[in-house]
Amino acid sequence: PPDIQRDLPKTAEGAPMYSANAAERLLIINGQVYREGDKLSPDLALKQIRLKSAVLEFRGYRYGIDY
Repeated sequence: PPDIQRDLPKTAEGAPMYSANAAERLLIINGQVYREGDKLSPDLALKQIRLKSAVLEFRGYRYGIDY
């Protein structure tokens, strides 16, 4: 929805580390290291790290980012 898109926090992704083992995956977002399931803020969570993308969840809505 447009109101959700408007409120999405700005993120700067870098240095992903993908592994077949989910416990070894990580992604740097806004200069911080995050793993799957981590919360970036009260409304934003990193749900999944994929080989060339990630899935985030914001206020119950999931969306993908490519890197």
